[in-house]
Amino acid sequence: MVAAVALASLGALKKYFRQNLPAPEVAMVDPDDVANRTPIQDFSVTDASGAQKKLSDFKGNVVILSFWASWCTPCLVELPTFAEIQKRFEARGLKILAVNVDDDSEEGKRFAREFWAKKEFPFGNFFDPQKSVAQQFEVDMLPSNFVIDRAGRLVFSGFGANDWNSGETIEFIEQLLQEK
Repeated sequence: MVAAVALASLGALKKYFRQNLPAPEVAMVDPDDVANRTPIQDFSVTDASGAQKKLSDFKGNVVILSFWASWCTPCLVELPTFAEIQKRFEARGLKILAVNVDDDSEEGKRFAREFWAKKEFPFGNFFDPQKSVAQQFEVDMLPSNFVIDRAGRLVFSGFGANDWNSGETIEFIEQLLQEK
């Protein structure tokens, strides 16, 4: 019931939020400053089937790590913008890791499964109910997003909902995908 109400409410707010989502401030990142990028410590998250995945499983790809929760309306509006760029750049090595930080309840897991099925996202949903990965990244607001280069180093962090399909964001991702 709660999931149905949340999904219905999302429809009303989606148009407003989507029209007002800013682009991530990636223009502030110097893509040539590779030497100063911080390596990310490996971590594990659990997928919807209960299997463990590590960040190192995605090494060699550019990863956008997005922390979200079922109660976070801006998160639910932002997630579809990742779907568009995942489809566009997946073959070139972009991976989206959406990490749900809801408590370890059946209701939260059910909402996530239903939301993923309804939206048909081309990327997986992972769970961090103890918030250990969120703590590693010092997440204190949602959504929180981190861009990690092919070598596993942090390139960008952003907080709050953004439109990941802006021209400057696409250019930023293109530059990262060209790195070896």
